[in-house]
Amino acid sequence: MQGLPMFCPLSRQRVPNPLQTAPRNPCRRRLPSRTAPLFCLVTATFAGLLLAACANSEASHLPHPLMLPAEALATTAGNALYGARRGRVEAFVKANHPALMAEIGTGGGPLLEKAMDLAAVRPDMRPALRLRLQADQPLHAESPEALVIALMVHGGN
Repeated sequence: MQGLPMFCPLSRQRVPNPLQTAPRNPCRRRLPSRTAPLFCLVTATFAGLLLAACANSEASHLPHPLMLPAEALATTAGNALYGARRGRVEAFVKANHPALMAEIGTGGGPLLEKAMDLAAVRPDMRPALRLRLQADQPLHAESPEALVIALMVHGGN
């Protein structure tokens, strides 16, 4: 009975004899399915897009992954410099607040120029800032902190 082929009684098709089938060799290499090339293509495309997104030189909110440690150090140094500059501006404004308010009312003076120098306001932005400070003089008169913030917002690096 082992040598005879088996037929399905309903369809009359040949059916493998369970006694004749050899056990499957686990070391035998399986052929890839028909979807394997498509899967590889999609995976390679997705990986390529991810790498391309990291490698561009355009503005982005995230730095290149290899530059993250350097960016962290640069951010820390930038924050320290900003904090020191703000501390100098704040101390100057609080020490000279009444005189600064008088100079803002007249359209400028040496103390206001010194405050703008400490805040690193660019020379081309100073006339517009003087006008803005004159327009907001009631706010700055009651709060030196508001004047510090206005100077720092218009300040440079």
